[in-house]
Amino acid sequence: MTAAADHAAEGRVAAELRSVPDCPNLAPARHELRTALADLGLPLAVATEVVGDYPSPSILINGVDVMGGIGEGSAACRLDLPTGERIRAALRQAIGAEPATALTEQSRVDCCAQPGNAIRTDRPRRAEQLPDSLRQVHRAILRHFAATGTAPTDADIRAGINAPDLDTAKALRELAREDLVAVDNAGRLVAAYPFSPTPTPHVVSFGDVEVYAMCAIDALGMPFMLGTDATITSADPDTGQPVRVTITNGAATYQPAEAVIVYAATGDSGRSVDTCCSTINFFTSASNAQAWITTHPNLAATVLDQDQAVTLGRDIFEPLLA
Repeated sequence: MTAAADHAAEGRVAAELRSVPDCPNLAPARHELRTALADLGLPLAVATEVVGDYPSPSILINGVDVMGGIGEGSAACRLDLPTGERIRAALRQAIGAEPATALTEQSRVDCCAQPGNAIRTDRPRRAEQLPDSLRQVHRAILRHFAATGTAPTDADIRAGINAPDLDTAKALRELAREDLVAVDNAGRLVAAYPFSPTPTPHVVSFGDVEVYAMCAIDALGMPFMLGTDATITSADPDTGQPVRVTITNGAATYQPAEAVIVYAATGDSGRSVDTCCSTINFFTSASNAQAWITTHPNLAATVLDQDQAVTLGRDIFEPLLA
């Protein structure tokens, strides 16, 4: 863990992104904040988002507006949008500062530190740093899954970016090195996170499309990535009882109401498809989840509540097609 991450874990750094409902500048501000956090080695978990009557969008680091305002006032669109340079400067100051007297609530996804980064919480940064041509390939793959529910062929990928001479095999290998997709020994797609080309326990339905998700967190992140409502159907791996999640306007409703998610991994290195995709699942209750964890002592595991899981899925996947 970096020194910056140490400070964050100790509660020294807290970022808050404030906006009014449907703020047109929210997505760029969120992108700048997440990029700054990644550049400084800080986890996305230090950031929270609130919606209300604010100058929008505003980013506060340890309660201080990065653009010099006070972060208060009536709802209005800001002209002085938060810049990456100002955000980084405020974060650097916070990293070296004493603990603030009044911090925002500890992020709801801090508990995810236990299984390490097997699920690739840095996936948005990895995608952002791709060469433009490769990033287009990655997005074309995701969009094809979203439109059809199935994996694209080589021809589909080339058509998706209007590049008839594209070496798709080479592109897939390069994306696989960043664990943005996974391929088998023959070079075929076995994962394009959050999508699975083969059946899994997690089915996500939106519009007329049904698609399989690689894991429970991927399923929860998918509708945020696509900007759509969705219904997720899955099952408790211990009891076989169904779990259903409906996401409408960004809000998730679970059935049963006591459902939770287990985030478990065999380790924090290697491909996500090998280390955690099969071990991140919905459970009908916290007691069932804990019982399952007890019977799998070889896994690093933690129980996420519903809000924690949604936040984690959104933070990982929403930026990929932004």
